[in-house]
Amino acid sequence: MKKFKIGILISLVGALVLFSGIVASADEFSNVGGLYDKAVSENIIDPNLYPKANWEKDEISTMRPSYEQYKTSDPSTNYEEWLKLNNYGVMSDTKLPILQTKAETPSNNMLRSSQDNINAFCRDTRAGDILVVGGNFPTGVIGHAAILNADGYVLEMPGGNGWWNGLPDNNRQLTKRQWITNHIKEWTSVYRISNTNLARQVARYADTHFYNTYGGATKNIHLDYQLNSHIKQFNPNYCSKLIWQAYFYGSGNLPVIRAIGDRAVVPPTNLPTSFTWNYTPHSIGRY
Repeated sequence: MKKFKIGILISLVGALVLFSGIVASADEFSNVGGLYDKAVSENIIDPNLYPKANWEKDEISTMRPSYEQYKTSDPSTNYEEWLKLNNYGVMSDTKLPILQTKAETPSNNMLRSSQDNINAFCRDTRAGDILVVGGNFPTGVIGHAAILNADGYVLEMPGGNGWWNGLPDNNRQLTKRQWITNHIKEWTSVYRISNTNLARQVARYADTHFYNTYGGATKNIHLDYQLNSHIKQFNPNYCSKLIWQAYFYGSGNLPVIRAIGDRAVVPPTNLPTSFTWNYTPHSIGRY
């Protein structure tokens, strides 16, 4: 009887049984602090911008649960691979942590009111801009991304609970005031390519290929949400993949996006470095 109980205990310690029935080895989480140290040594994480204690807090509260959801759709990926895929939770260009809220990272921007911040976002952004926002989104990747498909509108795939089973008709358009109001507690990083005409061309492509075929206000294109590695497949889609496709296809024959083949996952944290050097978007600010 004692041997039987010990066997059960070992089984429980050796595995985490997820809600999907997928089993993840507890060994994946046994040296998480070492993974942070490795990312610092490889110049992925700047410890001055993302101290280890803060990273470990976000790892427990958000990264690990997101990974466990992701594993339901890709059981072959382990935790270290998933963290690398998501750039350990920091933006690939600025190294700023994507998950920390404004309350956790006070700055001079916090001196202005929420309404002033909303007004500034609406004033400063324009068609073709890429939005990357932090927060705990039920999408299987860290953070969330969207694109301005017109000067006054944001196009996105918001995901949602149950995304691992696929979510029907998930693409939507919001006014940019609605969108930033929804995300006013998180940091929204705005990225822009320098070629204004090309940005508007891409925005038009996104509008007519991912929302309405003739650019109208009523949606007549319906995309399902699913996180998969078919990077060039339009439907199903997900947040940052939609933006990648908009710039890949909407830019015509211009070498805007780096070649990555037909199978890849592009999370929000790696969108800026998905572009070739001549077209790399630059950050115009955080709101």
